[in-house]
Amino acid sequence: MKFVFVSANQGGGGSEELWVQTAGRLRGLGHDVLALTEWKAGAQRRVKQLGAMKVRHESVDRSGKRAVVDKVWERVSGSAPWRLRHLKSVLLREAPDLVIFNSGTLVDGLPLLEVIHEAGLPCVVVTHLVSTDNWPEDGLAEKIHRAYAGALEACFVSEHNRELCTRQTGRRLKNARIVRNPFLVSGEAMPMPVLNGDATVRLALPARLHPKTKGHDMLFEVLARPEWRERKIQVSLFGNGGCERTLRALCEELKLTEKVIFAGHVDDMGTVWREHHALLLPSRHEGLPIAQIEAMWAGRVVIATPAGGIAEMMVPGVTGFLAGACETNALHAVMEEAWAERERWGAMGAAGRELAQARIPAEPVTVWVEHLLGLTERGGRL
Repeated sequence: MKFVFVSANQGGGGSEELWVQTAGRLRGLGHDVLALTEWKAGAQRRVKQLGAMKVRHESVDRSGKRAVVDKVWERVSGSAPWRLRHLKSVLLREAPDLVIFNSGTLVDGLPLLEVIHEAGLPCVVVTHLVSTDNWPEDGLAEKIHRAYAGALEACFVSEHNRELCTRQTGRRLKNARIVRNPFLVSGEAMPMPVLNGDATVRLALPARLHPKTKGHDMLFEVLARPEWRERKIQVSLFGNGGCERTLRALCEELKLTEKVIFAGHVDDMGTVWREHHALLLPSRHEGLPIAQIEAMWAGRVVIATPAGGIAEMMVPGVTGFLAGACETNALHAVMEEAWAERERWGAMGAAGRELAQARIPAEPVTVWVEHLLGLTERGGRL
């Protein structure tokens, strides 16, 4: 069978993980797989990942002089943007059995999804974040609902995001379902580093360096308060992003360089959890963070704000600590609560691991691949 994956993301975050691994798995099973992306230069790691799995890759993005010429021509001729014309021609050329469209938010790449529908091809849509920051007005809300309702399945990574989509478009999607992202730990419990009065408490924050969604600025404000300056605590930021220089400057400004470590991107999350006591998520917006699932599978307690689907995977006071809101004072309060109960972190992490095992498949990609193959074999009928 032939599959085409279309991604409206930029290649750097966890929103690419499910479809990239799925594309590789399908190729490994002998299927014909093509990936179409709008990735920029910073996504070379992903390009290499696809190449290693022998997945064909093409870009639907242009830059430099070619992009300028295209825009001038489109303005003069009234033609559709090159990316849409190119996508249409590729879909006609490939004639896939199924198209999988991947987006970061409800509006990312919406014109690309409309082209897929215009081509009359069966498709499945996966979106990773529905947030109140992108509340659509009537016209856009109608376009979103029409595009998502036209897919065989409209997939979300959390119940929160599915319900927020209903509120933002004013109607429920009958084809909505929940999918689970893969996690990048072995699945084995990892002994927590020694945590006693002499040890520095080490918290990990694996997330794109994007404070608008991940809340790094709120965390810095909390750590700058007198009580936290006096405590033996260190937060490691794992990841990269377009706000790194600003966050480093803010860290210097607040004199937090001994409290905050910029650790960069890591491929092996197992090394992170062998060296850290807990996960800290000060997020403002989320789907369902892969970092949360990874930490729970590793047996680490979660300290978090109630963004997106985070609360769906927590029992406050049993598997972790949940803030009352996604704002600085609430983050401070929940961190104080967690600090006061450090002796319980090991037991709470073990309880979180049991919860993750009960709710998240050990092999989410295998489950998703089998589902897509079954959907395709049925000729796209639900």
